Amino acid sequence: MKMQERLQRAIRTPILSYEGPVEEPFKPEPPIFFSSKSAEELEAAIPPPPEIARVSIKPTLVQEVKDRHYRNIVVDLSTAHTNEALGLRSLGIIADTITIIRADSPFTYRINSASNDETPAEKGLTETEFEIEELYITNDALSGKAIIRVNWNPRLVRPT
Repeated sequence: MKMQERLQRAIRTPILSYEGPVEEPFKPEPPIFFSSKSAEELEAAIPPPPEIARVSIKPTLVQEVKDRHYRNIVVDLSTAHTNEALGLRSLGIIADTITIIRADSPFTYRINSASNDETPAEKGLTETEFEIEELYITNDALSGKAIIRVNWNPRLVRPT
């Protein structure tokens, strides 16, 4: 017996009882052949698709409302501060930008929680990637002051 015959032999399959309707197996319909004359008649009977007008799409500029508020917060750096809150929460401010305007002595700040990592502050430093609910200042008692500008948008709707 050849290998192909051995693998392609008929095997008896047990038939289980079935009481539902018996469907006929799929029988494909014979293909319909068109003559070129029939194709031309069919093409003449079907209307052409409507012409689509080309429209240039112009970009739409969406701009944030520019009614923004700011407050300059002055911190006395001649006294020592250890994770001292600036009081943004008590003012009801949720800032989206802070900028260090002035820094006479070195200090660090933490954003939103006294347990977050410290960031060394220097003049010109700007934070824009956070919703800032509170700032915590830490410094040694040296001299001078720091001015921190806090910007927020009062019309920005936040979930409560």
